[in-house]
Amino acid sequence: RFDRMARGHVVTAPADPYYQDELVTLYHGRCEDVLPTISGVACVVTSPPYNTLGSRIPISGTGKMAGDAWLAKVSVAGYADDMDEQSYAGWQRAVASMLADACGPGASFFYNHKIRYRDARPVHPIDLVRQFTEWDLRQEIVWARDGGIAFNARMFCPSDERIYWMVKPCADYHWNQSSAADFTVWRMRQEIGIDGHPCPYPEALPLRCIAATTKPGDLVLEPFTGSGTTLAAAKQLGRRAIGIELSEAYCEIAAKRLSQGVLDFGASA
Repeated sequence: RFDRMARGHVVTAPADPYYQDELVTLYHGRCEDVLPTISGVACVVTSPPYNTLGSRIPISGTGKMAGDAWLAKVSVAGYADDMDEQSYAGWQRAVASMLADACGPGASFFYNHKIRYRDARPVHPIDLVRQFTEWDLRQEIVWARDGGIAFNARMFCPSDERIYWMVKPCADYHWNQSSAADFTVWRMRQEIGIDGHPCPYPEALPLRCIAATTKPGDLVLEPFTGSGTTLAAAKQLGRRAIGIELSEAYCEIAAKRLSQGVLDFGASA
C-alpha cells in the first residue's frame, strides 16, 4: 500500500489490484482512498448505494414481500446503508468532486439513482445532482424497470429510476450520433442473473452510456463497482476500465465475472 495527499488529507490506496487483465483493473477499498490516485478518465458510470437499506429494510416482508428472496439477499449481502440524509448528501457531493478531479475536461458522468421516501415524502435524486458543482447537467434519462416491489405503500408501485448524464466543463464531450436513437426512456429489465448481489443494474445500461460518449481505448471509471456490471460492459466495448469496490465479497463476484471473458458486442462502437 502507499499513501498520497488529497485535498490536504493523507489517503491510503491499494498498491496491488484485486483483479487485473489487459483492459480492466479492480481495486478493493474505499473510493475516497483510491480516486486521488486516478486521472485521465473519459467516462464515469455508477450507481451508488441509495441509503435505503439498514434499519429501513424490514426483517420480514408483508403482502407481496412476504417470504421474498430479495429481502433475504439484502439482509446478507447489502451494504450498511443507513446514513442520515444530510450526511449522505455530503458524501455524494464529496465523491462527485473527487470524480471530477479524476476526469479530463469534457468527460461524461452517468449517475444512476432513484426517488426515495422519508417520512412519506419523496426525496428526488435531482436535488443531489444539483449539488455536484463541478459537473454540468446535460440530460435526465428514465430507466423504466420491469416491475417493482413496493405494492403496500398506498401509492402507484414505483418502477422507474433516473440516470443523470453530466459533463465536465472546459472542453466538448465526445458523442456517437447513433446513440440518439436510444431516446430518453430506457425500458430494461432488472438484472436477475448475478448471484450474491441484491440489486445490480442491467448490463445494457452501462453499455449504452459508454458506447454513446467514449471511443475505443478510452478509460471508464466505476467507483461503486458492485458485481462488476460497468466493468464488464466497458470490456465488451474495448474500453479500458478501473473499478473500486468496498466489499471484498463483491470484488470476488466481479473478478470471477470479468475472468470469464466477454461476448462480442462490437468493440469498435
